Amino acid sequence: MTAVAERSSSTAAPAPVKRPEPPKPPLQNYLLLVGVAAAAFAFFWWTREDTSVLFLPLGFTTLWAPQWPLIGFLVMLAVVAFCWFTRTGPMAAFGGLSVVVLSYWAGSNIYFLDRVTEVPSRLTTGNTRDQLAGYFSPDWGYLLFSNVAGTSRPIWGEWLITLCMAVVATIVGCFIGLLLAMLASPVSSFNKGTSQTMKAINSVVRSIPDVAWALLFAAFIGSTAYGFGALAAVLALIMFNIGIVAKLLGESIDAVNLGPLEAADAAGANLIQRDRVAVLPAVMPSFVSYSLYVFELNIRASAALGVVGVAGIGGELSRQIGRMSQGYDNVGAILWALVLVVLLVDLLSMWIRRKLL
Repeated sequence: MTAVAERSSSTAAPAPVKRPEPPKPPLQNYLLLVGVAAAAFAFFWWTREDTSVLFLPLGFTTLWAPQWPLIGFLVMLAVVAFCWFTRTGPMAAFGGLSVVVLSYWAGSNIYFLDRVTEVPSRLTTGNTRDQLAGYFSPDWGYLLFSNVAGTSRPIWGEWLITLCMAVVATIVGCFIGLLLAMLASPVSSFNKGTSQTMKAINSVVRSIPDVAWALLFAAFIGSTAYGFGALAAVLALIMFNIGIVAKLLGESIDAVNLGPLEAADAAGANLIQRDRVAVLPAVMPSFVSYSLYVFELNIRASAALGVVGVAGIGGELSRQIGRMSQGYDNVGAILWALVLVVLLVDLLSMWIRRKLL
């Protein structure tokens, strides 16, 4: 009995081994980072356009310093100190410091910091207060029972137009994007020249925003009595979808497993047969996921296209924004309904993904 007890106690679980702490980074490297922060502070002080200052009373005298450069410098020192106490490597600490410097530089060039300080006062005074009140007390009767200004079309019919535009643009744009992605990827393309040409075309398509595409197509096909109509919006969304799907799916094709491709080549398959049996089955789940994501984007983008006068709820939203002195509650109703529609589309997309993927 004693031997059994001794044996069981000797086989007890060993105590957990304490993980050794990483060594402290070299001090001289962190002193260089402090020097970089000081140089950035001097640069921002020298190039500043804001004249606000902070006064620092010291008892016997009062010092002053430019407000935003000093705050940025303190944030940079806090980042360096945090990295030092957490024993972060010098390169990672330099990366964190670079993020702060670049953020400050970008914000100061667009006067972002000054505008942020004005937000609290703007939200509680003037027109903004009335606008917020209208947004949070929407007129739901306007959406259900009103007509588009100057027409006999009901407002709820504009939502149906928006949904139809999104469906058509998704189906056409995603399948064209699939074809361009296949031609752009060196894994599934005919040759290197075709791949580079398709990548250049995809870059051009992506570089033009959807609003610019809508303006271009509206100039090509003309307008109607109700604005530019749905055709210009659908064509713009198709180009928008092509750019997204061709880019994302092309990267998925580049990363496919080469084993099935080699097996198809060994069996004597030509390029089209190899893509059909080896590439398409591998990327089809990604294609379905990207297509559902693009459909969600189309609902939102169709509302944004209202700024150029296209059909759908976006056009009505643009008209109501144009009469903001009277239409705060109408704009609020459209925006809240848009949030609800996007949430429903997102839930539907999640359900379809679970069923298909």
